[in-house]
Amino acid sequence: MTGKRSGLLGVTAVVTALFLASCSADPTATPTSLPTATALLEPTPTLDSAAQFQAEWEALIEAAQAEGEISITAGGSAGRNFRPVMALWEERFGITPIIATGGGSAHVNRVLAEREVGRHLVDVMYGGATSMTSRLIPANALDPIGELFIHPEVTDRTLWLGGQHWYADPQQQFIFVFSASARPMTLGMRYNTDLVAQEDIDAMNSVFDFLDPKWNGKIVAFSPTAGGSSGTYYAAYVHPDIGPEWIERFFSPELDVTFAQDIRFIADGIANRKFHFTLGGGAVSDLDGLASLGAPIGVLDKEFKEGGELAASSSGSLMAIVADRPHPNATKLWVNWWLSNEGQTLMHTMSEVGPQPTLREDVTEWGRTEEMDRRVPGKSYFFFDADPALVERRQEALDYATSTYRATR
Repeated sequence: MTGKRSGLLGVTAVVTALFLASCSADPTATPTSLPTATALLEPTPTLDSAAQFQAEWEALIEAAQAEGEISITAGGSAGRNFRPVMALWEERFGITPIIATGGGSAHVNRVLAEREVGRHLVDVMYGGATSMTSRLIPANALDPIGELFIHPEVTDRTLWLGGQHWYADPQQQFIFVFSASARPMTLGMRYNTDLVAQEDIDAMNSVFDFLDPKWNGKIVAFSPTAGGSSGTYYAAYVHPDIGPEWIERFFSPELDVTFAQDIRFIADGIANRKFHFTLGGGAVSDLDGLASLGAPIGVLDKEFKEGGELAASSSGSLMAIVADRPHPNATKLWVNWWLSNEGQTLMHTMSEVGPQPTLREDVTEWGRTEEMDRRVPGKSYFFFDADPALVERRQEALDYATSTYRATR
């Protein structure tokens, strides 16, 4: 307030002096133009948005470096694929990622158990939508991730598929989907190439062909009570051309599917010729990893009459931030950097096994992503993992699959 008064008094003094001078001067002289208060009090220019962001970014880096580390849970393929990117991040920013690998359900159990005793040790989670939606969100254990977005490349929705951000939770704010594979709607079938002949593959044109009696007793799959299979049964349930009928027939005693709770049991069973094929679920990344090492495992990659889908792996495509996290600044830095053009490009080029293609539209380096996983321009896909109209039916689908399964046991 004192500063403003001093400025105004200064202007008044200048104007008064000039007025008195003009009164004593020759009246025939040319009048002198008076300076205006506006010219004397011109405001300081404000920073443009780019400079403002840069200042905020540099301050965030400094605050994150003071925290020194970040705690990340990364189940399944994320635990393997993203380590090289995390190592580069540590080298660049000087912040150590503490990475916990293992199953997504185990990570959820850990976070909930720690919260019960007032401990908060996890910052960022890569994991399954079902367990996070059904358990972490009701427990208020997750924060809206969008509140952390500050990077222009992240906040600009036009740079993302469909001009929007994608979420795997019904609330559309907690579980961010950053990548997805474009695939034919085959329910993620993987098979043993020594047991399933090419003519068998050629004869398949629909997911209903999986129910042929010739496959009785030859299929292994996750139980709907295991968590890792929920995406498969959810997609079948909400798909307009598949639906509950397919689920009922898949669970029927006549087809004699072996249902398992363990990823390793399924992967080993396919690789070691105990079963002919499996459908989707959390074992997909393990099976693809074994295939890359030379195991006789194939991916059913052909157009089915049920169309195409975008499939977001539970561990390699979904990210959430934990409430009451111990390293809030490092978390904010990680989220914005990971979702930026640079972070998603490095995900493509540095992951050990082909990662799922980013949903960013401005990333042009496909790196180690499989060509068959990349979106075809102009082609439409079901997006079961993130379409709001479908996601809100996820729990309904899981409840139906679980009750139908138990009724047949």
